[in-house]
Amino acid sequence: MDGEWAAGYLSAKELALWSVMSHPDQRHSIAVAQMVDKQLPEDRMAVVAALLHDIGKVSVRSGILLRVLAGFTQPLVSTQRRHRWASKGGALSRLAALIEYPTVGATLLAEAGSEEFVVRWAAQHHLRPEDWTVDRVRARVLRRADSVAV
Repeated sequence: MDGEWAAGYLSAKELALWSVMSHPDQRHSIAVAQMVDKQLPEDRMAVVAALLHDIGKVSVRSGILLRVLAGFTQPLVSTQRRHRWASKGGALSRLAALIEYPTVGATLLAEAGSEEFVVRWAAQHHLRPEDWTVDRVRARVLRRADSVAV
């Protein structure tokens, strides 16, 4: 049922990407999107951005432990160190890739022909608000929904 709801907002290429997401990630994206839809009911693009903001996670095999570790590690580790980790393979490589998933997601969405806002939000959704280059009204609603959706 929820997948059908999401399909009503996504292009065929976006839906193909979304369909590869893990079921927990799909549930999270739908929860975020439904909150955004309630706050911005006429803003279809914000709902699409909510559904696809975590799409880059499809490129990394990860469990909950690696995701938690990435969340704690990301602000503490330099880009240079992440690049070194990525070149080594193994768990550190997966950790580096997971930290970089927003960039990967933006690339996937651009290749799928997503709207510019959707692509940029995927890339920027973990940045500090002062670093956003997207519409701040949408971004604040999306950030709030992402932080409270389970």
